[in-house]
Amino acid sequence: RGIHTVLPSYDDPSPSLLDDVAPEIASGVLTASLWVLIAAIGVLVVVMIWAHVARVSRSRRIARVLEPLRPRLLALAADEESDDESLGKLGRYRERVVDRAVLDLLGKVRGGAATALVDILDRHGTVESALRGVHSWSATTRARSAQVLGATRRTEYSPVLAGMISDRDRAVRSTAVRALGVLGDATYADAVLRAVREVKGLSGVPAYVAADALLAMGDDVREAVRRGLDDPDPGVRYVAATVASRGGMASLLPRVLQIFRTDRDERVRAAAARTLGVIGDARVIDDLGRALAPREPAAVRLAAATALGEIGAPAGVPLLRSVLAAGDRRLAEVAAGALASLGRTGREVLVETLRQGVLPPEISVRDTAATSPADLAALASLGAVTALGIRDRRPDLYEMAATARRATENDPERAPQQEDPAP
Repeated sequence: RGIHTVLPSYDDPSPSLLDDVAPEIASGVLTASLWVLIAAIGVLVVVMIWAHVARVSRSRRIARVLEPLRPRLLALAADEESDDESLGKLGRYRERVVDRAVLDLLGKVRGGAATALVDILDRHGTVESALRGVHSWSATTRARSAQVLGATRRTEYSPVLAGMISDRDRAVRSTAVRALGVLGDATYADAVLRAVREVKGLSGVPAYVAADALLAMGDDVREAVRRGLDDPDPGVRYVAATVASRGGMASLLPRVLQIFRTDRDERVRAAAARTLGVIGDARVIDDLGRALAPREPAAVRLAAATALGEIGAPAGVPLLRSVLAAGDRRLAEVAAGALASLGRTGREVLVETLRQGVLPPEISVRDTAATSPADLAALASLGAVTALGIRDRRPDLYEMAATARRATENDPERAPQQEDPAP
């Protein structure tokens, strides 16, 4: 009526030959694996030691090469000499070592000193080699070539570097953008802004790289920044809003304010808020105050509080006071720091809220540079001063703050009670 399948039992009383052989095989495999692991660890240790020795040896060799040439290079960097013939005839390896030292110095000098150092690169054929290297298959070579061309500060190489902004390697694109910033050629400011975009699956250059390059180009990037504020890409708008904080771009205030009010990207709005604070026009205080509302993103609220402190107008005091008791600890700290920088009125409000217990005493008042000794002492007595540098600048007040805080923590009855903020 049915077919019954007999399944083998794992506790079969009839042992097979494999039962005797399997343990020996497993033991052999385990032993072999252990020896392989020990050998791999040994090889890894040897490689690490060899790499360390090679690195130390290379550093010492470079130091020996540069030792007799260093005084001459420093004299050229100080613009004390104009003739570099005394470097003499160098071998290829020594030329490469000197080139690296020259590139390091070029980031620190200007004028005739920079020209003399670039002449050394020309004499060694380094600049010509860099022009060929921009077409190399190696991304490292292309990036180094962009660095060399930028270090020359010769705007004739700007078109070459602008072409490298579309390189398939992100590191090369970033180096090319930095090099254009070093050249300071604002002709390619739009290209630098566009480099932030993601194109055909290739991520753009970091926003801070593009922003630094544009800031290095000076005020001539104003029109490019104006166009960037209207770009459909939020990364481009973010960079443009950041660069608009540069002095001399106050004419962009209406557009920056419009972005702050309406942009859908919170990073862009936060950058616009910081720029509004740097521009310092008191007409934007109401807009910044509305951005402190709980419905706003945290990044926008923090940027708005910081901007109110930077503007420094008395009208910002009640707005900042309204967020001292906010549930966001970081926002309360930023608002407290902004109040501490807003003159006597702001500091009085801060001391009052501390005494009332509206502001928790563990909040750090970080910006105390402009705080008077009397107000600083009042803050310290309430345990509110844990600012950066306060321990070195006023150790007595730091100790007072620490003592007050410890007393509050150890005595619950003395701890300030949280009050509901006034509507």
